[in-house]
Amino acid sequence: MKMLAFDLGASSGKIFLGHFDGSALTLDEVSRFRNEQIAVRDELFWDALEIFRNLREGISASLQAHADIASLGIDSFSNDFGLLDKSGRFITQVHSYRDQRTARNEAQIYSMLSKERLHHLCGNQNALFGTLMQLAAMRLEDQAYLLDGSGTLLLLPDLFNYFLTGEARSEYTVASVSQMMDFSSGDWSQEILDTFGIPRTLMAPIVQPGARIGKISDGWGKSAGGSAPEVVAVCEHDTASAFLSAPLGADAIIISSGTWSLVGVEAAQPVINDYTFQHNIANEGGYPGHHRLLKNVMGLWLIQECRRFYGARGEDYSYEALVEAARQAAPFRFMINPDDVRFFAPGDMPEKIGDFCEENGQGKPEAVGDIIRCVLESLALQYRLVFEELETAAGRRFSQVNIVGGGSNNQLLNQLAANASGKTVLAGPDEATAIGNMLVQLISFGELDSVAQGRSLVRASFSMTEFKAEHTADWDVRYRDYLKMITARRKKNE
Repeated sequence: MKMLAFDLGASSGKIFLGHFDGSALTLDEVSRFRNEQIAVRDELFWDALEIFRNLREGISASLQAHADIASLGIDSFSNDFGLLDKSGRFITQVHSYRDQRTARNEAQIYSMLSKERLHHLCGNQNALFGTLMQLAAMRLEDQAYLLDGSGTLLLLPDLFNYFLTGEARSEYTVASVSQMMDFSSGDWSQEILDTFGIPRTLMAPIVQPGARIGKISDGWGKSAGGSAPEVVAVCEHDTASAFLSAPLGADAIIISSGTWSLVGVEAAQPVINDYTFQHNIANEGGYPGHHRLLKNVMGLWLIQECRRFYGARGEDYSYEALVEAARQAAPFRFMINPDDVRFFAPGDMPEKIGDFCEENGQGKPEAVGDIIRCVLESLALQYRLVFEELETAAGRRFSQVNIVGGGSNNQLLNQLAANASGKTVLAGPDEATAIGNMLVQLISFGELDSVAQGRSLVRASFSMTEFKAEHTADWDVRYRDYLKMITARRKKNE
């Protein structure tokens, strides 16, 4: 069976052609394009139509070369959305989840519904980037007419499915992280919608991963001499797709490493209680039977923004060069809390990192290697903290970590993560999201029986690299210093 997977990330979009011959899965990259936020008068947007143009071109090129492509699945980051009018026409630009409208209105939003009540209703983390936060901010900033006058809200992968098929559906895994879904019913929470004045009619019906949305309706398949591919609602939240392909599955802590580090464990069912609220642990839907307990860590966004900062100054570093500079830098000189709110917005990242270090009595890193080393060591320390919180929430201990996604190619970070946590790290596969996307397509078409069979297929088809913990006593000391820093800053901000 041949299929296409479109994986949209915050820094790039990728289209892969997958081929399953009954015993192995192979991936060929069809196309890749840059994706970035666009700033317009202090607002941040995605260029959704340019993204769709790239998607169309990739599909067309694939069908010209392979008329027998059976299906297509789309996944992306979560929370961002477009609006259709009541006739089904696309009427809004797509804001980025990093837009500051949510920060401007945070206090008022939570005065309408407390963080604790919201967590117990939807099970999600409380975060500025949530879909609910964006919708509430729209109503508070004189854009209520868009919500009241529109016909349908579609999260980003659902929006592209609609562009291809004309069918408006909301896939379960991406809906589950919107802060608007009730896990007990698997449907939109009426209390949340009513509290923030979000019309129920705006929300598309939720479908489960593996559902067939419809055939591509532009006739591309016919022009290539075949039939139009079927669009499958895969695990459209890219994290859900990435976790699905993790070969170690429920036997390990999983990190989907990219712009974000999404750190989580699989659970049989949601865990929503005072502990998950206090530690801001998210419940996220997966393929049936593969629920996630998860925390966001800021991730390689910090490196991406450092690279962009240096590039604007005419210093064009590759990612490999930045990591090598970090490898050569002395260890344990600087550290930050990578999840500090100042690092969320784009711009001047090395300066923000330097300011944080200086505020905490470490001096100010200036050299590129020192700054990147600081980021990577700090990520590893934050991973350990999150591992401990997730193990407590899940009531389990884990000896292994499976790092998947593009960040799994960062061997220095993989080793630091092993050192900091004392756990064995297995890295790979690097294109985990596209692979998980394809596994759902294969299950939908009866080519695979289960996720377990799919993970066995991943182990047989793709390689993994092992990293054993080293210098753990030194890292234990550094971790205690990290916790002291986190605690001191928390008290200072109270």
